[in-house]
Amino acid sequence: METNSLVNLEKGLLEFAEPFSSDLFDRVGDKMTQLLQSYDKIWKKVKIKIDDKDILRVLVLAVLFILLPAILIFIAISYMYKYICSALIKMGDNNFVCFLESFDVFWSLDDDVNKNIIEVLGFIEAESPDKLVNDIRRRLDSLVTNKTVEKIFYRRHEQFGFYYWHKSDYVDVCEYVKILKVSNAQGLNRNDLEVIMTELSHDSLPCNGEGLFEILVTDIRVTDTDFIDNYAIIFRIHHAVGDGIALIEFLCKILADESSDIQLFKPPEVCNLIEENVAKNFTDLVKKISEIILCAVDGVIRKPDLNALHGPILEGKKYFRWIDTNNNMLEMIKEIKEKQHGLNFTDILATALSSGLRDYFSKKMLYIPDDVAVIIPIRLSEKEQSLILENNFTVSILPLPLTANLDSISQCCKQLRKSLDPLTNHYLLKLCNVFPKCILESVFNSNQATLVFSNIPGPKSLSICGCPVQSLVFFVPNKGTTGVGVTVLCYGGVLRFAIMADSAVLSSPDDLSVILNGMIKEIQQMHRKYVA
Repeated sequence: METNSLVNLEKGLLEFAEPFSSDLFDRVGDKMTQLLQSYDKIWKKVKIKIDDKDILRVLVLAVLFILLPAILIFIAISYMYKYICSALIKMGDNNFVCFLESFDVFWSLDDDVNKNIIEVLGFIEAESPDKLVNDIRRRLDSLVTNKTVEKIFYRRHEQFGFYYWHKSDYVDVCEYVKILKVSNAQGLNRNDLEVIMTELSHDSLPCNGEGLFEILVTDIRVTDTDFIDNYAIIFRIHHAVGDGIALIEFLCKILADESSDIQLFKPPEVCNLIEENVAKNFTDLVKKISEIILCAVDGVIRKPDLNALHGPILEGKKYFRWIDTNNNMLEMIKEIKEKQHGLNFTDILATALSSGLRDYFSKKMLYIPDDVAVIIPIRLSEKEQSLILENNFTVSILPLPLTANLDSISQCCKQLRKSLDPLTNHYLLKLCNVFPKCILESVFNSNQATLVFSNIPGPKSLSICGCPVQSLVFFVPNKGTTGVGVTVLCYGGVLRFAIMADSAVLSSPDDLSVILNGMIKEIQQMHRKYVA
């Protein structure tokens, strides 16, 4: 009986459903399936967001809150330890000047393979390299007692884990300015200079590495330039002396001839971070402090890049490559900037860099990463005072998209400029003035970003000891496992793109040309799209 009842019930349901269209049930079923799939996707996104970022944030904040008393006590002990070390160092070194400032200390850490040296290459027109070297020596000799720039003649010492400046009783400028002997009697071409720069990257600075700079002039002419009497002049300067803008100012205002027509361009995007972010009221203060804390936490939990240009421990052998563009390249960028309102010079250069990296990864990897972490040095506001060699900068990490257009990359750059991340890093770098080397090296180990990208304006013209400088290009140093540096320098109205990479992250220097050529190609394409 029960079986017959079930059969009758089934038949009744089928008769009841028969008037309805089967299409209706199909549409309802499809709609329900879509809703369930959408719900599943939304839940997964929320779950990933909570699991990956918010929980990590909460955990890091909780650990910091729990450890805050211990951290404050540790900072106080570090200050006491530094004070005791200061007294002991002064007792043992009569030529002690002062401890290095926070940012100078930052560029003294992790310096075992000459990582922190800024390399500047120029072509200078001179009758004789020997005469030029002697003239530069005489000029530097007159600057030894100049209080404004005496820092460049200091020596960097380290004791008890703290770096300090030592002022020698006697400075021999011959140690700093030398003729570079080259075993090539025919003349130097670009490939020769790249090999020379690579070989120099192994060499320490004068005075067993305690010196802060050296100037080298090749004894053989450079043949593949438009000028007959061109020699290569190489400036190697430790980053502890100052940042890029400070070193360009030293080169132009001190080392160059007074009669030179030196007109420095204003630094790009000079940041008044501290003045702009002064709290207006208590609520604003709490908001800014909260954002700074979150920026610091996000920096801690940021995952390192995984790509063909990042990961291994750096070897110290560096490859160099550069491109001299024509005068039209600078005009192209200016015209793009004028046509696209709200754009900034760095936005266009970052888009070009994205294209160059995309070209590189398409040849070296099975897939192109979504983005690459790029360290952007940001110059702080200039002080109205005489020239001082200092590191007046902060840094921030830009997640540079590799498959985006100019508008999208411009938005990423704007978000970075509006955030408090640069200011957060500025205050974190101040910790370099407190702790000893053993603590700082673990805290400030750069292992997240693939490369550094720096854009520095240069002078319109430059002459050293009566010898005109025909071109300039510079290379930024490595830090941690960040083994690639891309730079842009405008000199004499010509943009010069350069790249330097550690041998640990690429096998051949020819690979660097892919990135530079991709940057040039992208600027030309943007000009055709937005201007032509």
